[in-house]
Amino acid sequence: VHFPSSISKIEIGGDLSLFFRSVRQSTILKMSSSIGFIGLGIMGEGMAARLLSEGIAGSEDKPLVVWNRTPSKCEALVEKFPKKKIIVKGTAQEVVQSCGITYSMLSTPEASKAVFESDTGVLGGVSAGKS
Repeated sequence: VHFPSSISKIEIGGDLSLFFRSVRQSTILKMSSSIGFIGLGIMGEGMAARLLSEGIAGSEDKPLVVWNRTPSKCEALVEKFPKKKIIVKGTAQEVVQSCGITYSMLSTPEASKAVFESDTGVLGGVSAGKS
């Protein structure tokens, strides 16, 4: 995963505006046509919503591609942002395969292991050039 050097000093619970400013300026993000987000729970939904509200993702040329273990959370995000381009995928693997950069926000190490290592998980979608 690539993180701009300016976000390496963010502390847990700190101001996320620095993170989003760094994301906007990221070279990898500028090259990516789609941005993926896996995990729309308490923290993930807020971060995905911020990507949309800040205009980082959600346009026709840079849609936000999402997946969540509970599909209704994806649909809730689509309903919350009806004017944004959000694509819901059926698996985490499909998100990674269709995006140049993918963020994940999963609740526990066990959830991460399950989502990353399943047959249709994140690792199954990784190839050269993915972030």
